[in-house]
Amino acid sequence: MTGRALLASPGGRRGRGGMASLVCYLADALPRRLAGWRVDVLDTYGPGEGRAAFSRMPFYFLLAVLRVIGSRLAGRLDLLHIHMACYGSAVRKPVLASVAQMLGVPTVMHLHGADFDAYCRALPARRRRWLVGILRRCDRVVVIGAHWRRFVVDELGLDATRVVLIHNGVPAQAISAPRPQVGPVRLLMLGELGPRKGTPELVEALARPELRRRDWRATLAGNGPVAEFREQVRALGLSGRIAVPGWQSADQVAALLAEADIFVLPSRQEGLPVAILEAMAGGVAVIATPVGAIGDAITHGETGLLVPPGDVDALARAVASLVDDPAQRARLARAARGRFEAMFTIDRTADAVAALYRQVVQRP
Repeated sequence: MTGRALLASPGGRRGRGGMASLVCYLADALPRRLAGWRVDVLDTYGPGEGRAAFSRMPFYFLLAVLRVIGSRLAGRLDLLHIHMACYGSAVRKPVLASVAQMLGVPTVMHLHGADFDAYCRALPARRRRWLVGILRRCDRVVVIGAHWRRFVVDELGLDATRVVLIHNGVPAQAISAPRPQVGPVRLLMLGELGPRKGTPELVEALARPELRRRDWRATLAGNGPVAEFREQVRALGLSGRIAVPGWQSADQVAALLAEADIFVLPSRQEGLPVAILEAMAGGVAVIATPVGAIGDAITHGETGLLVPPGDVDALARAVASLVDDPAQRARLARAARGRFEAMFTIDRTADAVAALYRQVVQRP
Protein backbone atom coordinates (compact mmCIF):
# COMPACT_ATOMS: atom_id res chain seq x y z
CA MET A 1 0.00 0.00 0.00
CA THR A 2 1.26 3.46 -0.88
CA GLY A 3 0.09 6.80 0.41
CA ARG A 4 0.91 10.36 1.37
CA ALA A 5 0.33 11.91 4.75
CA LEU A 6 0.70 15.43 6.07
CA LEU A 7 1.50 16.11 9.75
CA ALA A 8 0.05 19.56 10.52
CA SER A 9 1.85 21.38 13.33
CA PRO A 10 2.68 25.02 14.21
CA GLY A 11 6.12 25.98 13.01
CA GLY A 12 6.58 22.77 11.06
CA ARG A 13 10.08 21.41 11.46
CA ARG A 14 11.18 24.79 12.82
CA GLY A 15 8.67 24.75 15.67
CA ARG A 16 9.64 24.83 19.33
CA GLY A 17 8.33 22.83 22.23
CA GLY A 18 7.32 19.27 22.92
CA MET A 19 4.62 18.99 20.26
CA ALA A 20 6.98 20.19 17.55
CA SER A 21 9.67 17.78 18.71
CA LEU A 22 7.25 14.84 18.60
CA VAL A 23 6.08 15.77 15.09
CA CYS A 24 9.66 15.86 13.83
CA TYR A 25 10.44 12.53 15.49
CA LEU A 26 7.36 10.99 13.86
CA ALA A 27 8.08 12.46 10.43
CA ASP A 28 11.50 10.81 10.53
CA ALA A 29 10.34 7.46 11.95
CA LEU A 30 7.10 6.81 10.05
CA PRO A 31 8.48 6.28 6.50
CA ARG A 32 10.53 3.33 7.76
CA ARG A 33 7.28 1.70 8.92
CA LEU A 34 5.08 2.66 5.97
CA ALA A 35 6.68 1.25 2.85
CA GLY A 36 5.72 3.35 -0.14
CA TRP A 37 4.39 6.22 1.95
CA ARG A 38 5.59 9.79 1.93
CA VAL A 39 5.20 11.74 5.17
CA ASP A 40 5.67 15.53 5.20
CA VAL A 41 5.25 18.21 7.86
CA LEU A 42 2.79 21.04 7.21
CA ASP A 43 3.46 24.37 8.96
CA THR A 44 0.19 25.94 10.13
CA TYR A 45 1.64 28.94 11.98
CA GLY A 46 4.99 30.10 10.61
CA PRO A 47 8.40 30.50 12.21
CA GLY A 48 9.24 32.34 15.40
CA GLU A 49 7.29 33.55 18.41
CA GLY A 50 5.78 36.76 19.71
CA ARG A 51 3.82 39.49 17.97
CA ALA A 52 5.73 39.38 14.70
CA ALA A 53 5.10 35.66 14.31
CA PHE A 54 1.44 36.07 15.28
CA SER A 55 0.97 38.77 12.65
CA ARG A 56 2.32 36.39 9.98
CA MET A 57 0.25 33.46 11.21
CA PRO A 58 -2.89 34.06 9.03
CA PHE A 59 -0.73 33.98 5.89
CA TYR A 60 0.92 30.68 6.86
CA PHE A 61 -2.39 29.17 7.91
CA LEU A 62 -3.98 30.12 4.59
CA LEU A 63 -1.03 28.54 2.78
CA ALA A 64 -1.57 25.37 4.83
CA VAL A 65 -5.25 25.24 3.88
CA LEU A 66 -4.40 25.79 0.20
CA ARG A 67 -1.76 23.07 0.33
CA VAL A 68 -4.29 20.59 1.73
CA ILE A 69 -6.78 21.49 -1.01
CA GLY A 70 -4.19 21.42 -3.79
CA SER A 71 -2.60 18.17 -2.62
CA ARG A 72 -5.97 16.42 -2.39
CA LEU A 73 -7.15 17.62 -5.81
CA ALA A 74 -3.84 16.49 -7.31
CA GLY A 75 -4.22 13.03 -5.74
CA ARG A 76 -1.24 13.53 -3.44
CA LEU A 77 -2.92 13.44 -0.03
CA ASP A 78 -4.32 10.28 1.56
CA LEU A 79 -4.35 11.27 5.25
CA LEU A 80 -4.13 14.46 7.32
CA HIS A 81 -2.71 14.08 10.83
CA ILE A 82 -3.43 17.31 12.74
CA HIS A 83 -1.65 18.14 16.00
CA MET A 84 -3.77 20.48 18.12
CA ALA A 85 -3.35 22.26 21.44
CA CYS A 86 -5.92 24.81 22.64
CA TYR A 87 -6.84 28.51 22.36
CA GLY A 88 -5.90 29.70 18.86
CA SER A 89 -4.82 26.20 17.87
CA ALA A 90 -8.29 24.90 18.78
CA VAL A 91 -9.77 27.36 16.27
CA ARG A 92 -7.34 26.95 13.38
CA LYS A 93 -6.98 23.17 13.49
CA PRO A 94 -10.73 22.39 13.48
CA VAL A 95 -11.08 24.67 10.44
CA LEU A 96 -8.31 22.73 8.73
CA ALA A 97 -9.99 19.46 9.69
CA SER A 98 -13.31 20.69 8.26
CA VAL A 99 -11.65 21.52 4.94
CA ALA A 100 -10.08 18.05 4.80
CA GLN A 101 -13.35 16.38 5.71
CA MET A 102 -15.21 18.24 2.94
CA LEU A 103 -12.59 16.94 0.51
CA GLY A 104 -12.98 13.38 1.78
CA VAL A 105 -9.50 13.23 3.32
CA PRO A 106 -9.22 10.78 6.24
CA THR A 107 -8.41 12.92 9.28
CA VAL A 108 -6.66 12.13 12.57
CA MET A 109 -6.78 14.77 15.32
CA HIS A 110 -3.94 14.46 17.86
CA LEU A 111 -4.62 16.35 21.10
CA HIS A 112 -1.70 17.90 23.00
CA GLY A 113 -2.86 20.94 24.97
CA ALA A 114 -1.68 20.96 28.57
CA ASP A 115 -4.87 22.73 29.65
CA PHE A 116 -7.19 21.37 26.95
CA ASP A 117 -9.63 20.18 29.63
CA ALA A 118 -9.83 23.57 31.36
CA TYR A 119 -10.07 25.30 27.97
CA CYS A 120 -13.03 23.16 26.88
CA ARG A 121 -14.84 23.56 30.19
CA ALA A 122 -14.61 27.35 29.90
CA LEU A 123 -15.88 27.53 26.31
CA PRO A 124 -19.30 29.03 25.60
CA ALA A 125 -21.81 26.28 24.84
CA ARG A 126 -22.01 27.05 21.11
CA ARG A 127 -18.23 27.07 20.66
CA ARG A 128 -17.90 23.84 22.58
CA ARG A 129 -20.57 22.12 20.44
CA TRP A 130 -18.74 23.28 17.29
CA LEU A 131 -15.40 21.93 18.49
CA VAL A 132 -16.84 18.63 19.73
CA GLY A 133 -18.77 18.20 16.47
CA ILE A 134 -15.59 18.46 14.42
CA LEU A 135 -13.76 16.05 16.72
CA ARG A 136 -16.60 13.56 16.27
CA ARG A 137 -16.27 13.80 12.50
CA CYS A 138 -12.55 13.00 12.61
CA ASP A 139 -11.77 9.40 11.72
CA ARG A 140 -9.76 9.06 14.92
CA VAL A 141 -8.84 11.27 17.88
CA VAL A 142 -5.46 10.52 19.44
CA VAL A 143 -4.84 11.30 23.11
CA ILE A 144 -1.48 11.10 24.88
CA GLY A 145 -2.46 9.71 28.27
CA ALA A 146 -5.13 8.01 30.35
CA HIS A 147 -6.26 11.31 31.89
CA TRP A 148 -6.96 12.75 28.43
CA ARG A 149 -8.80 9.66 27.24
CA ARG A 150 -11.13 9.88 30.23
CA PHE A 151 -11.74 13.55 29.56
CA VAL A 152 -12.65 13.32 25.87
CA VAL A 153 -14.82 10.23 26.38
CA ASP A 154 -16.54 11.07 29.67
CA GLU A 155 -16.84 14.86 29.40
CA LEU A 156 -16.79 15.61 25.69
CA GLY A 157 -18.80 12.52 24.81
CA LEU A 158 -16.57 11.21 22.02
CA ASP A 159 -17.08 7.63 20.87
CA ALA A 160 -14.57 5.55 22.83
CA THR A 161 -13.97 3.29 19.83
CA ARG A 162 -12.67 6.27 17.84
CA VAL A 163 -10.35 7.54 20.60
CA VAL A 164 -6.84 6.06 20.54
CA LEU A 165 -4.28 6.42 23.34
CA ILE A 166 -0.78 6.76 21.95
CA HIS A 167 1.87 7.98 24.38
CA ASN A 168 4.46 10.49 23.25
CA GLY A 169 7.83 8.96 22.49
CA VAL A 170 11.40 10.16 22.11
CA PRO A 171 14.58 8.60 20.71
CA ALA A 172 16.59 6.36 22.98
CA GLN A 173 19.86 7.80 24.28
CA ALA A 174 23.08 6.06 25.15
CA ILE A 175 23.61 5.96 28.90
CA SER A 176 27.11 6.84 29.96
CA ALA A 177 28.78 5.36 33.02
CA PRO A 178 27.69 7.02 36.27
CA ARG A 179 29.58 10.26 36.74
CA PRO A 180 31.64 10.45 39.94
CA GLN A 181 29.94 13.01 42.16
CA VAL A 182 32.66 15.59 42.25
CA GLY A 183 31.46 19.12 42.81
CA PRO A 184 27.85 20.31 42.95
CA VAL A 185 24.77 18.26 42.09
CA ARG A 186 23.42 19.47 38.75
CA LEU A 187 19.73 20.32 38.46
CA LEU A 188 18.01 20.86 35.10
CA MET A 189 14.66 22.21 33.96
CA LEU A 190 13.71 22.27 30.26
CA GLY A 191 10.67 23.80 28.60
CA GLU A 192 8.80 27.06 28.35
CA LEU A 193 9.64 29.13 31.43
CA GLY A 194 6.62 30.46 33.25
CA PRO A 195 3.86 29.74 35.77
CA ARG A 196 2.35 26.79 33.84
CA LYS A 197 5.65 24.95 34.03
CA GLY A 198 6.13 25.83 37.70
CA THR A 199 9.27 27.94 37.13
CA PRO A 200 8.39 30.47 39.88
CA GLU A 201 7.95 27.64 42.40
CA LEU A 202 11.28 26.10 41.46
CA VAL A 203 13.16 29.38 41.82
CA GLU A 204 11.46 30.03 45.17
CA ALA A 205 12.31 26.51 46.37
CA LEU A 206 15.96 26.86 45.38
CA ALA A 207 16.12 30.15 47.31
CA ARG A 208 15.01 28.47 50.56
CA PRO A 209 17.69 28.44 53.30
CA GLU A 210 17.72 24.64 53.49
CA LEU A 211 18.67 24.45 49.81
CA ARG A 212 21.08 27.38 49.85
CA ARG A 213 23.14 25.37 52.36
CA ARG A 214 23.49 22.45 49.93
CA ASP A 215 25.94 22.13 47.04
CA TRP A 216 24.10 22.31 43.71
CA ARG A 217 23.95 24.23 40.43
CA ALA A 218 20.81 24.59 38.32
CA THR A 219 20.05 25.35 34.67
CA LEU A 220 16.57 26.57 33.70
CA ALA A 221 16.57 26.37 29.91
CA GLY A 222 13.73 27.27 27.56
CA ASN A 223 11.79 30.03 25.88
CA GLY A 224 9.37 32.47 27.46
CA PRO A 225 10.12 35.44 29.76
CA VAL A 226 13.81 34.58 30.07
CA ALA A 227 14.89 38.11 31.04
CA GLU A 228 12.36 38.23 33.88
CA PHE A 229 13.63 35.04 35.44
CA ARG A 230 17.26 36.12 35.05
CA GLU A 231 16.38 39.27 36.98
CA GLN A 232 14.55 37.29 39.65
CA VAL A 233 17.55 34.99 40.08
CA ARG A 234 19.87 38.01 40.30
CA ALA A 235 17.63 39.69 42.89
CA LEU A 236 17.73 36.54 45.03
CA GLY A 237 21.52 36.48 44.93
CA LEU A 238 21.59 33.18 43.04
CA SER A 239 23.15 34.26 39.74
CA GLY A 240 26.25 32.20 40.46
CA ARG A 241 24.18 29.06 41.06
CA ILE A 242 21.23 29.26 38.61
CA ALA A 243 21.81 29.72 34.87
CA VAL A 244 18.94 30.85 32.63
CA PRO A 245 20.40 30.44 29.11
CA GLY A 246 17.17 30.70 27.09
CA TRP A 247 16.13 28.38 24.28
CA GLN A 248 18.56 25.55 23.53
CA SER A 249 19.12 23.55 20.35
CA ALA A 250 18.66 19.79 20.28
CA ASP A 251 22.41 19.25 20.61
CA GLN A 252 22.59 21.64 23.55
CA VAL A 253 19.67 19.90 25.26
CA ALA A 254 21.39 16.54 24.83
CA ALA A 255 24.56 17.95 26.41
CA LEU A 256 22.60 19.40 29.35
CA LEU A 257 20.84 16.08 29.96
CA ALA A 258 24.14 14.19 29.81
CA GLU A 259 25.49 16.39 32.61
CA ALA A 260 22.33 16.50 34.76
CA ASP A 261 21.85 14.61 38.02
CA ILE A 262 18.22 15.66 38.65
CA PHE A 263 15.54 16.83 36.22
CA VAL A 264 12.83 19.05 37.74
CA LEU A 265 9.54 20.01 36.08
CA PRO A 266 6.98 21.16 38.69
CA SER A 267 4.22 21.97 36.20
CA ARG A 268 0.76 23.15 37.12
CA GLN A 269 -0.74 21.77 33.87
CA GLU A 270 0.67 19.30 31.36
CA GLY A 271 -0.09 16.94 28.53
CA LEU A 272 2.74 14.39 28.55
CA PRO A 273 5.96 16.42 28.54
CA VAL A 274 8.55 15.37 25.98
CA ALA A 275 11.21 16.89 28.27
CA ILE A 276 10.40 14.38 31.04
CA LEU A 277 10.59 11.50 28.57
CA GLU A 278 13.96 12.77 27.33
CA ALA A 279 15.22 12.90 30.93
CA MET A 280 13.99 9.34 31.50
CA ALA A 281 15.65 8.23 28.26
CA GLY A 282 18.89 9.80 29.46
CA GLY A 283 18.80 8.05 32.81
CA VAL A 284 18.21 11.18 34.92
CA ALA A 285 16.22 11.15 38.17
CA VAL A 286 12.96 13.12 37.78
CA ILE A 287 10.96 15.36 40.11
CA ALA A 288 7.57 16.33 38.67
CA THR A 289 3.90 16.88 39.54
CA PRO A 290 0.97 14.45 39.05
CA VAL A 291 -0.84 16.55 36.42
CA GLY A 292 -2.05 15.58 32.94
CA ALA A 293 -0.50 12.29 31.81
CA ILE A 294 2.70 12.59 33.88
CA GLY A 295 1.36 9.82 36.11
CA ASP A 296 1.55 7.44 33.13
CA ALA A 297 5.34 7.89 33.18
CA ILE A 298 6.28 8.76 36.78
CA THR A 299 5.20 6.63 39.71
CA HIS A 300 6.12 8.29 42.98
CA GLY A 301 9.02 6.57 44.69
CA GLU A 302 9.52 4.14 41.79
CA THR A 303 10.39 6.03 38.60
CA GLY A 304 10.69 9.50 40.13
CA LEU A 305 9.28 11.79 42.79
CA LEU A 306 5.92 13.57 42.50
CA VAL A 307 5.00 16.68 44.47
CA PRO A 308 1.69 18.59 44.52
CA PRO A 309 1.59 21.41 41.94
CA GLY A 310 2.24 24.80 43.49
CA ASP A 311 3.61 23.33 46.75
CA VAL A 312 6.99 25.04 47.20
CA ASP A 313 7.67 23.31 50.54
CA ALA A 314 7.16 19.84 49.07
CA LEU A 315 9.26 20.74 46.05
CA ALA A 316 12.12 21.99 48.24
CA ARG A 317 12.00 18.79 50.32
CA ALA A 318 12.06 16.60 47.21
CA VAL A 319 15.03 18.46 45.72
CA ALA A 320 16.91 18.32 49.02
CA SER A 321 16.27 14.59 49.39
CA LEU A 322 17.76 13.81 45.97
CA VAL A 323 20.66 16.24 46.38
CA ASP A 324 21.55 14.46 49.63
CA ASP A 325 21.09 10.88 48.41
CA PRO A 326 23.04 9.77 45.30
CA ALA A 327 21.91 6.17 45.80
CA GLN A 328 18.26 7.21 45.58
CA ARG A 329 19.01 9.29 42.47
CA ALA A 330 20.66 6.30 40.81
CA ARG A 331 17.79 3.96 41.72
CA LEU A 332 15.12 6.30 40.38
CA ALA A 333 17.14 6.99 37.23
CA ARG A 334 17.51 3.27 36.45
CA ALA A 335 13.80 2.66 36.98
CA ALA A 336 12.89 5.68 34.84
CA ARG A 337 15.06 4.37 32.03
CA GLY A 338 13.33 1.00 32.29
CA ARG A 339 9.87 2.61 32.14
CA PHE A 340 10.99 4.64 29.13
CA GLU A 341 12.20 1.56 27.25
CA ALA A 342 8.93 -0.25 27.98
CA MET A 343 6.51 2.53 27.07
CA PHE A 344 7.93 5.76 25.65
CA THR A 345 10.40 5.12 22.85
CA ILE A 346 9.72 6.85 19.55
CA ASP A 347 9.76 3.40 17.95
CA ARG A 348 6.73 2.33 19.99
CA THR A 349 4.95 5.61 19.23
CA ALA A 350 5.69 5.42 15.50
CA ASP A 351 4.59 1.77 15.35
CA ALA A 352 1.24 2.72 16.88
CA VAL A 353 0.77 5.71 14.57
CA ALA A 354 1.69 3.67 11.48
CA ALA A 355 -0.86 1.01 12.46
CA LEU A 356 -3.46 3.74 12.94
CA TYR A 357 -2.74 5.16 9.48
CA ARG A 358 -3.28 1.77 7.87
CA GLN A 359 -6.50 1.26 9.79
CA VAL A 360 -7.91 4.65 8.86
CA VAL A 361 -6.93 4.57 5.17
CA GLN A 362 -8.10 1.00 4.60
CA ARG A 363 -11.45 1.36 6.29
CA PRO A 364 -14.52 1.04 4.04
